[in-house]
Amino acid sequence: MPRLLKVKYVGFRSPLSTMLDHVDGDFTIYEEIGTVSIEAYKLIKKTLGQDYITLTDLPRVPFEGMDEEDRTIVMRALKGLKQNEKLKIDLRR
Repeated sequence: MPRLLKVKYVGFRSPLSTMLDHVDGDFTIYEEIGTVSIEAYKLIKKTLGQDYITLTDLPRVPFEGMDEEDRTIVMRALKGLKQNEKLKIDLRR
C-alpha cells in the first residue's frame, strides 16, 4: 500500500553562517499520515504528474475519482498541511 508522508524541509542559519553566506544545517522531516490504495496513487500521479501534493495543487486533486476511504484519508492529511510542506505518496513494493 502506498504511504502518505507529510514532508517538511527545515534549514537554519546562525549569525556566523549568515556572514559566511551558508546554512549551518538542514534536514527533512517525514511524518507518516496513513495509506491509500494503489488506484488512488496512480490517479493522483496521473492527474498531477507527480507523486506529491502541495497546497497549490489542491484544486487539481482528483477527489471524485477516489473511493470514500481514500478520499477521507487524503482530505484529512491535507487538512493540516502548511505552505512549506508537501504530502508525498511513497510507493514501496
